[in-house]
Amino acid sequence: MADAVVSFVLEQLKTTIFDRASEEVGLLVGVEKEVEKLERNLRLINTVLRDAEEKKRADDLVKEWLDRLKEASYDMGDALDEWRTTLEIEALEAQNAASQKKAPCNFISCFSIRRLYNHRKISLNIKEINQRLDDIVNEKEKYQLQLMSMSNTINHPQQRPETSSFVDVSKLCGRDKEKAEILNYLWVGSGEEETVELIPTISIVGMGGLGKTALAQLICNDDDVKEHFDRVIWVCVSDLFYEKKVARAIIQGLEKLSDTVAYSLESNPLQVLLERISSSIREMKYFLILDDVWDGNKGERWEGLKTTFKFGAPGSRILVTTRDVEVAKMMGSSSSQIISLEKLGNEQCWSIIKHIALEGRDDQNLEKIGREIAEKCKGLPLAAKTLGSLLKSKRSKREWQSILNSEIWKLELAQKDIFAPLLLSYYDLPPPVRRCFVCCVLFPKDHHIFLHILIPQWMAMGYLGSDGNADLESKGEEYFRILVDRSFFQDLEMLNGKIYYCKMHDIVHDFAQYLAENEFAIKEINSDHLTIDGSKNRHLTVMIDEGIPFPTSISGAEKLRALITSTGEGALTYEALRGLFNHCRRLRVLSFGWPDGTDHLCKEIPEEIGKLIHLRFLHLGSNKKLGRLPEALCNLLNLEFLELWCCANLKQLPDSIGKLINLRYLCTVGCSALTQYPKGVQKLTSLRHLTGLIARADRNDAKEFCLADLGNLKHLHLLYLKVVGNSIDMEQARKAQLQDTQWLCIFLAGSIQRADIIAALDPHRSIPHLGFSGHYGFD
Repeated sequence: MADAVVSFVLEQLKTTIFDRASEEVGLLVGVEKEVEKLERNLRLINTVLRDAEEKKRADDLVKEWLDRLKEASYDMGDALDEWRTTLEIEALEAQNAASQKKAPCNFISCFSIRRLYNHRKISLNIKEINQRLDDIVNEKEKYQLQLMSMSNTINHPQQRPETSSFVDVSKLCGRDKEKAEILNYLWVGSGEEETVELIPTISIVGMGGLGKTALAQLICNDDDVKEHFDRVIWVCVSDLFYEKKVARAIIQGLEKLSDTVAYSLESNPLQVLLERISSSIREMKYFLILDDVWDGNKGERWEGLKTTFKFGAPGSRILVTTRDVEVAKMMGSSSSQIISLEKLGNEQCWSIIKHIALEGRDDQNLEKIGREIAEKCKGLPLAAKTLGSLLKSKRSKREWQSILNSEIWKLELAQKDIFAPLLLSYYDLPPPVRRCFVCCVLFPKDHHIFLHILIPQWMAMGYLGSDGNADLESKGEEYFRILVDRSFFQDLEMLNGKIYYCKMHDIVHDFAQYLAENEFAIKEINSDHLTIDGSKNRHLTVMIDEGIPFPTSISGAEKLRALITSTGEGALTYEALRGLFNHCRRLRVLSFGWPDGTDHLCKEIPEEIGKLIHLRFLHLGSNKKLGRLPEALCNLLNLEFLELWCCANLKQLPDSIGKLINLRYLCTVGCSALTQYPKGVQKLTSLRHLTGLIARADRNDAKEFCLADLGNLKHLHLLYLKVVGNSIDMEQARKAQLQDTQWLCIFLAGSIQRADIIAALDPHRSIPHLGFSGHYGFD
């Protein structure tokens, strides 16, 4: 990860200092030399980073050296970002002052003094970090690191058929015998007398990477199984076990609810959910799959859920996947109902590799090497899939031989089953894609990873570069596609022909956590005590149990760059937020609402949020108590992403929202109390994704956003538009100019007819994807 951070800072140096602030550098006395020295030091270090990254697994001293380098690089990145932001704020203030007929003398004097103070503070900060880098540069000679090129270039392999990128490993897993055995249990039971008090439970048990989930999916999608049962319900449990989450997923499967309706259920008490399951399941012959069940010590927390299962009709079945035979017993499986998965043979592993890497064709030059590589899979289907995805991008015998002879196989870490293939694939990625992969550890296991959340987070952390108004979203999609092709993601869900969300295999998640060490972490909190390593925890996801207050120790982690929270009712108080905003001022990513759940935020956000000058990503979605946003939020000049989905009590957007000139994403879908958009939204010319927009059609209002104002938003790619009014001002509507918009969904709130708005906007001429919604906010 150090290589990725250093590369990021070098790019930041170029774009921040030399491109944007060349005229302002002279205002910082002596800082020009410090900046030149900084760039020189980083470029010297960059030449040996590749060798250092490869040696750190076997040399603790090299690892410690890289850790100090990474910390200094992060601090430098924050200092450069503060410098750039300060200059931009000063330029805007000067511009505003100049627009007045005559600025007061005392304003000019105070402005100049504050400007000098800010510049000197930043200059001293850069100098101090440079001194730390001097020591790090001087020490690198100790470790005899070799000069090696470190390229950020993304190499594009020759195009192959698209279907091979989404190989269904369940078709390759070689589990016909186990599948037949499980199906037999489903049809005829276990041979024991069946009663409604004891629903037969079959368990698939085996170590990670053996294909337990793939086998369960194969059973779940079997046509005969679907026809035999009234309902087939799939629930991902994972090691972060929450009764409400599991209960909600069961209800969603039983009643075939939409995601929006299902997620709202978690605001109910657990007992209410259990009673609803009992009612819905009554006299129904169901097949419930509980995937990835962990800790048997939580057996008492399962009892309430298990009690509801007995209300189903005779013939119902439960299928569990787990790594632990004791968990299988806890879930009710007898020894005869436990299916233990064995490792695959070398021939089966080669079959998987060949199917992915060679797309099933014969290649005698590569087969001998491929079979030797298959032996290193240790019988794990996931390892074979990972290596197949890696080899797919390699064309020559020499490249395949290089993978077979890699030093990574000799590392002690490589003895940990699947990690060696993952390491090979990881180190074959360019540094920008590596850091994007490791960042994904912030999503808990088995959670949906939504692309419209993931890519803006990459962008906010600087992992996609800083190309101004360039199409960074497309770059993020490219990086994501590379990770998909290498099998780092799975369970891809499509929407309108594009990937909407995915998941990460729990072993791949473990691997990402290993790479992240303490820099990225997920912490589950069931008491008011939380230990944070303030020097290492830069990115943090916190899962707080119901009834537990927000830990005050988080506010002490002043170097946090990302904080994602999931809390219970009343945890995020006004005072807790004030403490967070006053101390954690380096935050770039801040989320108080999961994209797939409901969170509990206080009614009002403190004005201190305006102190988070580095903030680029702010997720407040699903916070139904939130009534207003502070005007200070509009001081967040760097803000790129603002999610307000389903903030049902939010009545208005800040009047000064037009100051958020870098905002690229804004969503207010489901904000039912919001009746208008302020006129200032027309100044948000960087917007790419705007959903929930409310525009007047009947007039050009001085305070409300109207159709004509769309003409200023020239980069919109996706637009969900609510048109209000009983008539259309055709002259104003034609100013909308939606030529670059690719996706447009229109909701008509007044008496305006569909034909009239089509005539006014003329969307068919230029918009590939056009739709009209009858239920605004949920289609």
